[in-house]
Amino acid sequence: MSLITPKTPKRHEEKTVSAVEVEVYLRQHPDFFHNQLDLLEILKVPHPCGEAVSLISRQISLLRDNNRQLQAQLNDILQIARDNDALHQRIHQLTLTLLDATTLEDALGGLTWGLHEYFQADFITVKIMQPAIASPIADLYMPSDDAGLILFASVLEAGKPHCGKPHPDQAKYVFGDDASEVLSYALIPLQHAGFKGLLAIGSRNASRFEAGMGLHFLGQLGEIVSARFASLLTRLT
Repeated sequence: MSLITPKTPKRHEEKTVSAVEVEVYLRQHPDFFHNQLDLLEILKVPHPCGEAVSLISRQISLLRDNNRQLQAQLNDILQIARDNDALHQRIHQLTLTLLDATTLEDALGGLTWGLHEYFQADFITVKIMQPAIASPIADLYMPSDDAGLILFASVLEAGKPHCGKPHPDQAKYVFGDDASEVLSYALIPLQHAGFKGLLAIGSRNASRFEAGMGLHFLGQLGEIVSARFASLLTRLT
């Protein structure tokens, strides 16, 4: 009787591809990389001329640089969009705070609180020039014959926000004893339906309000504050 030896199962041997086979395949399929562009990002092809590179290598290098630049630009745009969205949300919250106010004093308090809370402002001052009002808030009203008006004449005439390093006399007038701490500021003219005033926002950060910065947000803020103050003052007359 002969013994039957069980057959040993064949092991699956992983076939390796030789460099010659790769070369033959690529020569037969010169369009291989058309659908495998991502491989070009990791392939490194030496050049026999040392530091010199072929035209195609140079083109690939430029494409990679352009791709990185475009990605960086896209990231910047996305960050700006996120910052703008957050800014609009803060403006919305401040607007709701002003709308909740039923008196001018409440609105002033809400404005000061909102600018501190939502925009991390360090110093806030409001001056009202028209109409003439009596208010328990000290130095709120600035009469037309006030000598301090000359300090802000150019800003009020332009009707646009102004930012930068504070002029010592202007800072002293609107921020008083805190003037020395204000390293940058924004002056925002207020004007709406017979109401006229000035909103000054000071910061201990020298780069917070810089000359030449975008003023769209500050212009919107001025319009919101002006409209709400004008509405509240109309109820008093």
